[in-house]
Formats: sequence, structure tokens, C-alpha cells
Amino acid sequence: MSDEFNQEEAKKFLLNREQREKEEQEKERQEILKKAVAIIQRELQNAHLEVYLVGSILRPYSFSANSDIDIVIKNFKGDRFDLWTKLEKEIGRKVEIILFETCSFQEFVLKEGLKVF
Repeated sequence: MSDEFNQEEAKKFLLNREQREKEEQEKERQEILKKAVAIIQRELQNAHLEVYLVGSILRPYSFSANSDIDIVIKNFKGDRFDLWTKLEKEIGRKVEIILFETCSFQEFVLKEGLKVF
């Protein structure tokens, strides 16, 4: 048996590993998205709000271990920071609460965001 380094085999191994990691990351994104939607629906269902998700949580293969969940809320009158900490705890991920009324990218939210309700 030869101890020679086979560059092609190494490249193939690394590409396969990278692809597996990307697929695992994508599966995690999908699971976190479902969990976030369910928790938002449960926590805010009777609040007469419009709630959207935007950002990397919606883009396949773009969500990473360092990504947060961007939540845009329209007509919210409560304490944003109470909601923020509650959602972070429930979802188990960093979140960003963005008030629609003061958001500089409202058109993008309406066009590209995932409307939770």
C-alpha cells in the first residue's frame, strides 16, 4: 500500500464533506424557520399585528450558525425588548425585532418578506 498523497482523492473528500455540511446547515435553516413561524404564531396570534420574516432565514444555503432571525412587526404597541427576549428564549436563536413603521426597507419587506400573519 502506498503512502503517497492523492490530490484528487483529497479534493473529492473535501468537496463531499463541504456538501454534507451545507446540506446539514440547510436542513437546520428549514427547521429553525418552521419553529420560528410556529412560535411567532403562538405568541402573537391575537395581537392584531402584521409579522414578516426577512433575511437569511428565508434564503436557502444562506443561513449560518452566526445568523440571526429578522422579524418585522407592523402595528406593535407593546414593549419590543420584552418580546425580543421572549422570542430569543423560545426559538433558541438570536432575533432582531424591526418595527415596520420605522423600517427603511418597507417595500422590500412587503415584496420579499414571508408574511407570518
